[in-house]
Amino acid sequence: MSNPLGTIIKLLVASLIVGWILKALDMDARKLLESLGGFADTLMNIFAGFVGWAAGPILVGAVVVVPIWLIRVIWKKTAERRR
Repeated sequence: MSNPLGTIIKLLVASLIVGWILKALDMDARKLLESLGGFADTLMNIFAGFVGWAAGPILVGAVVVVPIWLIRVIWKKTAERRR
């Protein structure tokens, strides 16, 4: 299994490099999306709609799930140290 933090850092570095290249080509997000045409616009609208639809339930669920997960992690670490 890969390290999530390592994956995030790799994605950030790759995004930075690609962003620099696109900036050197005088491209920004709006120009890039316009060049991709209506398909990208439709995908962005679908994504925005999904995020708007899912944000409330995700936040409410996180209020319950995250503390339980945190307690489980702490419990597991404490049990490992006792061994």
